[in-house]
Amino acid sequence: MKIESGTKRRSRLNIYHHYYRRKGVYTFLWKNSLKITIGFAVLIGAFLIFKEYVPNYNSKLETLLNSINTWWALSIFFISEIVLGLIPPDLFIIWSKKFQFPYGMVSVLAVLSYVGGVIAYFIGKYIGSQPKIEQWILSKFSKRFKLIQKWGGVLIVFAALFPLPFSSICLVAGAVRFPFKTFLLLGLFRFARFFGYALVLLNLI
Repeated sequence: MKIESGTKRRSRLNIYHHYYRRKGVYTFLWKNSLKITIGFAVLIGAFLIFKEYVPNYNSKLETLLNSINTWWALSIFFISEIVLGLIPPDLFIIWSKKFQFPYGMVSVLAVLSYVGGVIAYFIGKYIGSQPKIEQWILSKFSKRFKLIQKWGGVLIVFAALFPLPFSSICLVAGAVRFPFKTFLLLGLFRFARFFGYALVLLNLI
């Protein structure tokens, strides 16, 4: 039975592999991963240059971070994570450096981002039931609609892990009635994104 089960599993994985390759998933992931890696490297490089050449860099950064009100920052971040992800989460991860336990604040940010994605999902679900609004959303996010209809969960995982507009992908997922339980499960990759980036950013900046 175990051999049979393993064979079936390999067969199913092989089917998914050929399907994703035919639909261009791997090409999409490779191209976007490359762009994201280059962008992230440029961001880190810029901070390292500032750190090296700006006088009193640490004290100036500390003063700047301490000047930002915590509740205002969290409110703006939460709204951003619901409304199309207008502000890069990385800036807030850097901001968490000001706290005595920065990874505690990173946890709060990750939870807010996840909840924001869930809210965006339900907004999309509501929009999907309003024909006039749905047409506007379809025209604005037509490419993402096509991608999520073709690839489904793969796009949600990619958006959760990388600097793509996570909230807009969640909104589209709701609009196309992507299975909610599966969406909740795949959305958990958002936590890996926050802690992974925090490990890099908080140790370099």
